[in-house]
This record gives sequence, C-alpha cells and structure tokens, in this order.
Amino acid sequence: MAKDFVKVEGLENVEKMLIELGPALGFKALRGGMMKASRPMLIAAKANAAATGIRGRDSDAMAAAMSRGTKKITPNRTTLWIGPKNKHKKALAIYNAHHGTDLKRLNYFHLVEWGSEHGPAQPFMRPAFAATAKLVVSNLGKEIKVAIDKIKVKHASA
Repeated sequence: MAKDFVKVEGLENVEKMLIELGPALGFKALRGGMMKASRPMLIAAKANAAATGIRGRDSDAMAAAMSRGTKKITPNRTTLWIGPKNKHKKALAIYNAHHGTDLKRLNYFHLVEWGSEHGPAQPFMRPAFAATAKLVVSNLGKEIKVAIDKIKVKHASA
C-alpha cells in the first residue's frame, strides 16, 4: 500500500526567515503559506467527494464538509490536515434536510473512502492527494515566503 505522506526538503532559507519572525509571527506565516499552497488539494478532494454518488445528497454533504486546518504540535512542528469535518454545519444541514433527521455529526466519511461490508470503497481523499501532492509541495516554499513578506511589511509599518 502506498504511503500517503510527503517529505519536504530544501526549505532551509524559509526556515531561517520563520525563525527570525519569532514563534507567534513565524507560525502565522507558516500557517498562511501552508493553507494557500494546499488549496488545490482541498478543491480536488471536494470535487471527488461530490462525484462519489452515494445515496442521493450524501455526496453533497461530504463535499460541503471538506475543510483544512493547521495545528501546532511543538514549537518546531506544525501539521496541516485536509479532510471532512464531521460537525460541519452546512454538511449537517444538507444531510438532515435530505434524510429528515437531526444528526449532530456525520461519521461515515472513512467508510466511503475505504469501503465496508455494506459498500465498496469510493476514494475521494487519496486520489486528490495523489493528483496534487507535487503541486502543493512545489508551491509550499513560495507561498510561505509570500506570507513572510506580507507579515514583515505589516509589522514594519506598525
């Protein structure tokens, strides 16, 4: 089975610029760059989720639930995640309106991606990752640099 991760190398200059900004502003620049660079993957995942064709409007709810975010793990490590949020309000509204239910969370996304005894796998995240990983990685350093420059300009005038 293929490993779904990407190792990024060659960002030493970007890392130095982030360190110069300090922890708070450095994280802000890193987050901004990661979010901007990952946009193609999010768009592809939404399109794939909408195209799964599962039970009526459920695929619309899956597409609406697609999101991304960052999490600071340690002072030197940040994680970017892309995927469906099981408490996404718009997705819940679509699902509940279609099924006449009042669910508070949707817990079936992994079953669509990987399949179950009740239905075959209809991957939407893995194809999005495979199709856009190289583009995201190639844009990552550039987008982080743009975010760093924006923060420097903003804080130089303050």
